[in-house]
Amino acid sequence: MLPGIFVLLFWASATRAQETENRLAPAEQRRIIAVLLNEKFTDAPEKTIYITTANIAPEVQKNFQPLKNKMIRFVSRDAATRGELCAYEFGEFQVIDKFVSVTFGNCREGLAYDFIKDGAEWKGVSSTVIREMLY
Repeated sequence: MLPGIFVLLFWASATRAQETENRLAPAEQRRIIAVLLNEKFTDAPEKTIYITTANIAPEVQKNFQPLKNKMIRFVSRDAATRGELCAYEFGEFQVIDKFVSVTFGNCREGLAYDFIKDGAEWKGVSSTVIREMLY
């Protein structure tokens, strides 16, 4: 009985540690978002980029890195789903080994992006087309 309890406690603590390791700190999420937005919108004609607050924690929204010559506006997911505008939305950040994956797109199209940390900087390593709308 005692070995069974030990195994159960060890498994529970290992599961909790893995969940903690798979979460990405808000500062790291902001850095990845900045890389993604710069890559996507640097040469885009849009002057205002609407992004839903879904999957972006309030602490990530604070100190959001501005884009040169672009205005970022956060909108609720409700406003986006009512058809008032075709806002962009981030999916949940997923940590897989040394990679971070996140989906990003609007009401028409989206991509799944993979990032890896190179020193102190994040860089995109791949993207995959998502056929379905994000919301």
